[in-house]
Amino acid sequence: MDYAGWNKTLAEHFFAIRDAVSPVYLSVDDALLAHLLASQTKVAVALPAAADDFRAAIRSVVFGRDPFEGIASRARQWRRNGAVGTPPFIGVLAATVLAASRMSRSQDTVVGRFSYYGPLRQLLGLHEGSGMPDGYDVIIPTLWGHLEWWLTKHEQGRRGLPSAITHPTQVNIGWSLSQAVLVGSDRVQVGLFLSAIGAQPGDSVPEAELLARFQEWVRLNRPSPRIQRALASPDLRPILASILQQELTHYDGLPRNAAGMPCVPLSLTTDTGGFPYGIAARIPPHFRLASLSLNGEVIRIPSGAEWLPLAPPDQKPAPGSTLELAADVATLTLPARDLYVLQANDLVGKWTSVNTAEIGVPHRVLVKNAWAAQAQTVMLACGSDAVRQPRRVQVPPGWTLFSGYTPTRSAMVPGVVGPLAPLHQQLARLSGGLRIDGGRHTFLVGYAPDLVLPASPDGHPRTVTIDGVPLPPDSPAVTDTITIRLADRVDSIGQHQIEVGSRKLAFTLVERYRESVALPLLALRPKGDKLATIPNRIQNTASPSARAPWLPPGHFSGSFFGSHRRDPLPSMSFLRLSGSIYALGGNRLAAQLVPEVPAWIATMGHVPHAIDIEPLLNALPFQALWLLHVTSSRNARVRRAPVVQAGTYGAPSGSWKLLSQADWRRLTAGNTTAAVACAQDWTDYTSGK
Repeated sequence: MDYAGWNKTLAEHFFAIRDAVSPVYLSVDDALLAHLLASQTKVAVALPAAADDFRAAIRSVVFGRDPFEGIASRARQWRRNGAVGTPPFIGVLAATVLAASRMSRSQDTVVGRFSYYGPLRQLLGLHEGSGMPDGYDVIIPTLWGHLEWWLTKHEQGRRGLPSAITHPTQVNIGWSLSQAVLVGSDRVQVGLFLSAIGAQPGDSVPEAELLARFQEWVRLNRPSPRIQRALASPDLRPILASILQQELTHYDGLPRNAAGMPCVPLSLTTDTGGFPYGIAARIPPHFRLASLSLNGEVIRIPSGAEWLPLAPPDQKPAPGSTLELAADVATLTLPARDLYVLQANDLVGKWTSVNTAEIGVPHRVLVKNAWAAQAQTVMLACGSDAVRQPRRVQVPPGWTLFSGYTPTRSAMVPGVVGPLAPLHQQLARLSGGLRIDGGRHTFLVGYAPDLVLPASPDGHPRTVTIDGVPLPPDSPAVTDTITIRLADRVDSIGQHQIEVGSRKLAFTLVERYRESVALPLLALRPKGDKLATIPNRIQNTASPSARAPWLPPGHFSGSFFGSHRRDPLPSMSFLRLSGSIYALGGNRLAAQLVPEVPAWIATMGHVPHAIDIEPLLNALPFQALWLLHVTSSRNARVRRAPVVQAGTYGAPSGSWKLLSQADWRRLTAGNTTAAVACAQDWTDYTSGK
């Protein structure tokens, strides 16, 4: 392939349009070059042949006394012309990353030191001179800047987010070096690590703590040799820590592969702890799947399912082996382990493997013989009675099965047997509470979450502050127990900050949408235990809050202008805020109503809620006779507008826009659904009677 072909192929491979907004690593090595060239030529390609082809393409655009000026000029012109088409510099940036991936192969490599420019010059054919080529320190960082602009500004993240970062000391080569630390397939491992430590979207964890936890996780699992080399290198560890922090920043609760496709974790299943073994997928609650296409078979997923038993593939799953299944919308992954903590699962009807043991819950433990004695010691240290080895259960050779393990406390246990300790390597986190659907860490006042405190890595009590006020050092909540009830300590509306050592957590409490925004079906009283039905009619009063019942959004989603089962709609003024709403009056008058959305809702994306429309109708310069709700180009519903008493309301919570008579005709001539009781009146209205 020529340079244009390689440039386009690399761009399509790394920066394809994806569903999830996530970082993309331009991780290029010799194996990837062979794969990409084979996919284009449809024939097998050896690694040296692919490298030679790529090298020839790169040398056609990088050469001479000022080797990078030609590609820099192309980049400037491309950006001036509106960034149309593929960025012309992807291939050159890929070459700089390829040089970084070859550093360890250089004969001049000194242990603990970088030897980057040698491989780079050999790749580019710049044999005269040594060290950094002319213009590299200015042009290459500028090209990484162009890539960042293209991904974030021009493409708005739909092709991924930039991930290149500088090195703490190697400023010029840090951009390329950060892309060579991990390849795309390693990203799944980072996601599995974040899932294992209980990370949540929006979490903040210091880089040093993330790196320490990751190193412990690597001891338990079997990541790629590249990850292990990065952990062992004093020069690469700071970059790896920054990558972990970057992945946490964009973590949405699901591990993802290099293409941004979600990875659904698999668990090992068994009837008794021994043969035969099966698999089950753990469906994350925020990952809504209707079906999976696996091995040509479409598997329907029941709504709200947390576990999905799957038929084992041709190769029967066995402990200690890795299994990866490709589905149409996700990758299903079962990592290799030397120890499996099994928990009885009523939804699956079998024992299933879990990340860590749970206090007060019986478990079975399948462990390699080399770790069996240590596992017994840990189980006793976690407060369990003496465990036993079932004799009638057939387990794989080289493995030991224990039953009767019910931990009563946690302990600091590193290494392979660490998951036997409850909350092993877990982060301090928020749990429970009455969460507002669609919001990140937004809860109803009176129903704040709990703060879960795992055991401290160093064995010392952690310092905990709530809104800047530290808990007493000798507080039982800090030293002896695992959970702190924040609902007993925080009851004010607004954002609250929790600090556990150097880790920061934040959540927001809200009382209601606003005085005139509500879901009119049910109300949940603060700090109450029961749901109270709202009266069928709400009287107009001087206090708007007396007319404005509230409910956490998403818990009930009654239809527009409708009612929920037997509960009649309390007031015609409460409208479901979705689609477009129009007020229609006499003499072909029309106005589009634009209710104001509270700021904290607007930041959360789509949250189902209703709004009191009467203040807007009161502000119109004409009397509204009908309310028209348009949900799509082919779907609209109409109902009589409520009678509004002038002067009852103050400033409206929103605005309106008068429409022309042509707009009135367009609205009334569409396919509109009217209630049977007023269908004839609507026909008379549209015909001018």
